Amino acid sequence: MSDFTKWAKQQKHILLDSSMGLGLGQQGFDLNNCLWTAAALGKNIDLVENVHRKYFDSGSNLSSLDTYQASVPGLLDAGCSKEQAVNLLERSVKAGKEGRKTSQAPQRKWLAAAIGSYGAYLANGAEYTGDYDLTSKQYLDFHRDRIDTLINAGVDVVMVKTMPNFKEIQTVVKYLNHYHVPVTVTCILQDGEHIADGTPITVVQDFLEQQPCVIAYGVNCVKPELVTPVIKTVSAHLNNHKDLMVFPNLGAKYNPTIKKWTSKGISEHDFNRLAKQWIQLGAKYIGGCCCMTTQRTQSLHRLLVEIDN
Repeated sequence: MSDFTKWAKQQKHILLDSSMGLGLGQQGFDLNNCLWTAAALGKNIDLVENVHRKYFDSGSNLSSLDTYQASVPGLLDAGCSKEQAVNLLERSVKAGKEGRKTSQAPQRKWLAAAIGSYGAYLANGAEYTGDYDLTSKQYLDFHRDRIDTLINAGVDVVMVKTMPNFKEIQTVVKYLNHYHVPVTVTCILQDGEHIADGTPITVVQDFLEQQPCVIAYGVNCVKPELVTPVIKTVSAHLNNHKDLMVFPNLGAKYNPTIKKWTSKGISEHDFNRLAKQWIQLGAKYIGGCCCMTTQRTQSLHRLLVEIDN
């Protein structure tokens, strides 16, 4: 059992960090490029370190690396050599470790590899629909180098997130079973009962419950109002389930052409009200996704402290 898994078992709730994109954008970094936040891993690595530090300082226990969009095929398409791509992934781990080291907050702090979907690489909206179909070998060829590099560089957890396609989830998780690193899997939703490609969330749940590497699963980057229905669905399907992880967006509107959010979504008060509901329904890992600021993360931290004490 990993150190993180041992620690996590002792916690009532675990606070996730939030949006790398927002954290970089607030520092003036232009996200309108094919690599999105991963473009900062080159000459702007200090900005990435700042994001990790600020989320840790806000009370987060688990910070996700700047690797969601940093697949090796994507980095190669952007002009990197294979060696340069691997180096950028290793730099993401170093940035996370530096942000953790320089944070003055007292809580335990852990780093997670962020593994985005093949749909995110396509950059055509498919990460929200799951509308693509590769062979298991093709999925593995796409994901393997990023996974291997990040695990070998010393991450504590692998977060497979914003996943819309069940076949892709199966391939990635089965591969991760070969490692002794804890894994979390979160999906994008079509509605409160189905992931984006139409697969029932309970079918995904049954698969993930049987995978030794998976310690938690749930949803992310979904509208806040979808979280309660999906928690109720999976809890009704299996009473004794693995830990649940939820980190929705704020329900804001996103313009994929300019890669910017054009509205702010729900208020801090309303998000925390819903978060309290998710916790009461059994969610253990709690956080926010797109548009969740460090200030809101800090507010959520205060809520968890209040609930746990």
